Amino acid sequence: MKIPAIFIFFLFFSFFAFAQRTIKGKVVASANGAPVAGCSVFINNTSKGTASDKNGNFELNDISPGKHELVVSSIGYETSVYPFNSVQLPLQLKIELQVKVKELGNVIVEPSVEEGWDKWGKTFTDNFIGTTPNASHCKIKNQKAIHFRYYKKSNRVIAYSDEPLIFENKALGYRISYQLEEFEVNFKTRVSMYYGYPYFEDMETGRKSRVSRWQRNRDKAYYGSMMHFMRSLYIDSMAQQGFEVRRMFRTPNEEKERVKKIHRTEDLPADSIAYYERILGQPDYKERYAKDLLTGDSLIIGTEGPFKILFFTDYIYVTYKNEIEDRDYLVAQRENRQPTWQRSYLTMPDPRQVEIDINGSYPPQDILAWGYWSWSEKMADFLPLDYEP
Repeated sequence: MKIPAIFIFFLFFSFFAFAQRTIKGKVVASANGAPVAGCSVFINNTSKGTASDKNGNFELNDISPGKHELVVSSIGYETSVYPFNSVQLPLQLKIELQVKVKELGNVIVEPSVEEGWDKWGKTFTDNFIGTTPNASHCKIKNQKAIHFRYYKKSNRVIAYSDEPLIFENKALGYRISYQLEEFEVNFKTRVSMYYGYPYFEDMETGRKSRVSRWQRNRDKAYYGSMMHFMRSLYIDSMAQQGFEVRRMFRTPNEEKERVKKIHRTEDLPADSIAYYERILGQPDYKERYAKDLLTGDSLIIGTEGPFKILFFTDYIYVTYKNEIEDRDYLVAQRENRQPTWQRSYLTMPDPRQVEIDINGSYPPQDILAWGYWSWSEKMADFLPLDYEP
């Protein structure tokens, strides 16, 4: 009798643990409390999602540990985002959706650009989907839903959509619904940014060879990515995972600044022109790298529950030595050289303590990436946070 008793105990314990990782809820309209059916309900940046039923009810199970955002969206309503920690589970929620309000008459905005996709479509796809080899296998299914505004005075373009963007990534085998909240390219500062809430679904296929190819491509996208780096940092295994990390210091190129001022205001003697042109061709900043490698415990300053606290000043320079650069990256950077290790650097625009979890999740607005990751970390190569290689 002992064996069945043990089996029943573990069966009950497993069911109890499963039930503890659940969110149940109901979606209603805030104006009248009526249920909203067919809402997209998902955990941000994962493959965990569902839709509300005819009564507005939904249920999500088997939610992974960590900090998450529950996203609820429906056409005609403002997106609702509910941050939560897995230690709060199980949760019973009532989500009230606000009707999306048209832009107020007293707010001055530029009109949408007519035929905007013809003019700005490539700018959008290059900065949102990317220009990696996987990008050529991505297609936005509802590109007509994307609208553009160009602000001439500040030389920037924004994009927006009143419905989730649906695109297929046939390189990685994902169908992605992306609730776009903000997209901007500033041509003056040469900085692009976007943010939103993606939900991943596996594409269907009956061919085992295609599934195997998707898995290989997903693994290739994962290894060397920021997700891979953050996960290795969390468990202090950066070196074992192929990452070398050093501190990097950037200082303004004072000689170039001096030459710029002279070049603008003075006629140059012939014998000085060659020198000035050489200096003006240098980078705006000089970079200096620390000799010693950093370990995880030199970047992680503490622990709060299941989270590690990351903090650093200046920059950290990350080299991934298990893979060389893609040649398309060199083309995009207009660099005429042979590929070498994948090199990126990170900075905190507003230095603060950043929480990361075991899945490699962190607030993306708190860390900026330059170098290789600024090219590779686009939607064409994004993986859900619940992905395991």
